[in-house]
Amino acid sequence: MLRRSQAHHEGSKLALWLRLYIYGLHGFFIEVLFTAGWEFVVSGNWKLPGYTSIWSLPIYGISGIVMERIYATCKQSELPLFLRGVCYLVWVYLWEFSTGLVLKQFNACPWDYSQFSYNVYGLITFEYAPLWFVVSILMETIVIAHLSQLRWASSSSHPIKSHNGLAAKFRD
Repeated sequence: MLRRSQAHHEGSKLALWLRLYIYGLHGFFIEVLFTAGWEFVVSGNWKLPGYTSIWSLPIYGISGIVMERIYATCKQSELPLFLRGVCYLVWVYLWEFSTGLVLKQFNACPWDYSQFSYNVYGLITFEYAPLWFVVSILMETIVIAHLSQLRWASSSSHPIKSHNGLAAKFRD
């Protein structure tokens, strides 16, 4: 059973594979929403065709795990929110550039920022810096902060009735 824990010692942290999966799906979904919104703004297309690549699942999954580490380090150091955002922004650009560079070697890079004025080899564009900054802060405050509080709990510690043996209990 999953539960949200106030004390980090209650229950065990979600497994790495599960966190990779959650971050990967989250990034995949957000990218589809972004591209659908972009298509609407640019073309006025009410069909809202959003798209992404399967490569986004491991890219966002691994990035989420690294951002967890950045979050923990920055919180422990009591770094202000703005500076944490800068740390995330540096990570996002390093990760997007390096994964794009590897994928480009196989003609598999799903993005190309060549048409932007401030791009680096078409792999990153600095015009997206404000967007990446805000999205990274939202990722910290909404996704990482809450996902890091989820714990596996034994069913004997807080028994609740469930259907098919599955239950999730979130405590504030």
